[in-house]
Amino acid sequence: MNRILAELADQQKVQDMIANHEPFMDILAEVTRMVARQMPSAVVTFMLYDSSDDTLTLVAGDGLSDAYKLAMQRKKIGPEVGTCGRAAFLREVVVTHSIADDPNWDAYREAALKENLKSCWSVPVMMTDDELLGTFATYHPKPGSPDDDQLVLITRAAGLLAFALARQQDQRALRIQRQRYQSLFTYHPDAVFELDLNGCFVAANRGCEHIAGFAEENIIGLHYETFVKEEHHEVAGQAFKLACNGIPQHYEVVAYHAGGDEYLLEVTNLPIVVDEEVVGVYGIGKDITRERESELKLHFQRTHDFLTGLSNRAGFEARLAEDYRLSKGRVAVLLINLDGFASINDGLGHTVGDHLLQAVANRLADGLEPGDFIARFAGDEFGVLLTDRGRVEHTLPVVEALLSLLARPFVIDDHVLHISASIGVALGRASSRDDGTLIQHAHMAVREAKAQGRNTWEWYAGDANSSIREHIALRRELLDAVVHNQLVLYYQPLVDARTGKMTALEALVRWRHPERGMVPPGDFIPLAESTGQIIDLDRWVLRQACKDLHTINAGRDEPLTVAVNISPVHFRRNGFFDEVSQAIEESGLDPESLELEVTEGLMMAGTEKAIELLQKIRNLGVKVAIDDFGTGFSSLSYLRQLPINKVKIDRSFIRDIAGGRESAAIVEGIITMAHHLGLEVVAEGIETPEQRDDLVQRRCDLLQGFYFSRPVPLAELLKLPHQLPEA
Repeated sequence: MNRILAELADQQKVQDMIANHEPFMDILAEVTRMVARQMPSAVVTFMLYDSSDDTLTLVAGDGLSDAYKLAMQRKKIGPEVGTCGRAAFLREVVVTHSIADDPNWDAYREAALKENLKSCWSVPVMMTDDELLGTFATYHPKPGSPDDDQLVLITRAAGLLAFALARQQDQRALRIQRQRYQSLFTYHPDAVFELDLNGCFVAANRGCEHIAGFAEENIIGLHYETFVKEEHHEVAGQAFKLACNGIPQHYEVVAYHAGGDEYLLEVTNLPIVVDEEVVGVYGIGKDITRERESELKLHFQRTHDFLTGLSNRAGFEARLAEDYRLSKGRVAVLLINLDGFASINDGLGHTVGDHLLQAVANRLADGLEPGDFIARFAGDEFGVLLTDRGRVEHTLPVVEALLSLLARPFVIDDHVLHISASIGVALGRASSRDDGTLIQHAHMAVREAKAQGRNTWEWYAGDANSSIREHIALRRELLDAVVHNQLVLYYQPLVDARTGKMTALEALVRWRHPERGMVPPGDFIPLAESTGQIIDLDRWVLRQACKDLHTINAGRDEPLTVAVNISPVHFRRNGFFDEVSQAIEESGLDPESLELEVTEGLMMAGTEKAIELLQKIRNLGVKVAIDDFGTGFSSLSYLRQLPINKVKIDRSFIRDIAGGRESAAIVEGIITMAHHLGLEVVAEGIETPEQRDDLVQRRCDLLQGFYFSRPVPLAELLKLPHQLPEA
């Protein structure tokens, strides 16, 4: 009983030493003493296994000579290598009854017998995963084998040593792990931090201060949202929530530096799991501001032209593919090729040529709508993409406007340069089933434009439908109409409301086509307005009306005045005032006999500039009237600021004046207001005696409409009586 208690006490002491993480050699010495107390005559040893070379080395063996200990260093294990070498090789208990008679001891027998070692019992020291740590053995001065109690004793001793070594390895691994974590946490160049489950900082490394400028003591206890831009709170919050649920996250947010600057932070959130429970979240933050800027710069360089800053052809093709898909083919591609650029580049040098290309790029970009896209393909070639404008009437105004823009002179390095352009146009729906061929078709069209004499545009109409062909043909023929005198003026009289006497005329353009006959104004006026050709029509009407008025007023006691409609595009064009002055001077017309009709909407756009120009015209003696008054959005009180003589009430109000109370009230208000401002009032669209009588009663000044006369050519106008309608 006492022996058993002593064994238990020895084992408890060893286990306490193991639990207290005492050095292995101290534990080994205590285990050796424990066995020696039970086997007083035995020499107790421990040989440590080295897996790198498959050897055993004697590390403990009180009572053995130094020579024997030295001889037992780094001995290769094997089935025939003594007792311990065999036990280590077989991973099982090996008992040598007599060293003198065991052939496995041939190499070591003499050394053993000198130490008076006659028998050996060896137990492999194994980890639970069958990893060999070494051998525990007892040597005896007499041949013999262990009884059951002795075998249990040495096996238990080997188990205690295995446990001690395992705990020692675990502690070492834990220390290494802790040190690795500490080193990673402390010395990591990125910001490394720990958050509790509420999102508050528990720890932060030096990287946090380096990247964000916040020292650890200044952020502990604060919530991470304190340092994240508000619009990124949702992204960060969702990622933190998922990390708290055990799912690692990787995302980007904009964060604040201690100095208040913003920077782009790449964040990785990792759940901290203990016993299968998330107890916190690790975070790693990397400042990727410069990296992203470099990426964007590299992407910009790949997709943009260095000289102009515009997108290059690759960028254009990418945008075209995307817009084509999103708009279901409703796109137009314009290919712009400068005429005569090579001679400028060669004659004045590449520096001037480069500056000219930059100026062209800027002018083209300024002339486009915000949703349009422009690129420089190569050399003097530019591409323009119009999205959701895949119809002729939507595209032609842009093409004409760009041609006009480029026709204006460029001042480059003290040189005044004049260039033009050839433009090829391809419609998504009309010219191709996919985006891939649109640019090719535009190239074909621009070559045709060059062949047509340059400074023009050409449409790719390979598979255009008949309506587009008709539209294009009409546009072409309208260009010829001015040159070949196909335009004629018709005149519609304005009469005094009280007397019915003709006092003025309105000049209206008509197109006498050599094959189509009289083309209705509703067919070609909108086309002219959309393509910019209205400017040429306005000029012709202005000059011709001034000339005709001399013929009209010949022999009249009271000369008539003539009103000419001016389009907003023409009115805003540089040089408009000079054109008016020139038309008056060439015709010899009294300026007071000319009246210009402008729209109400024109007054609302570019107000100050419009008023300044109108005042110059009024100072010239020319009268000004606002046409279609009442259909726009200007306030009535605004009229007092305008240098005008007359307002023309839109025909839509006159049509319902007899039976429509609202129209009648509007007409009454316009007349009253205009008279208070000293303005004359014209009502147009008079078709019945009832309308005439109503307007006379309301004190309208002048009347115009089919009731008095339709628009007629000059020859018929001269035959009309002075008072209308005829009796």
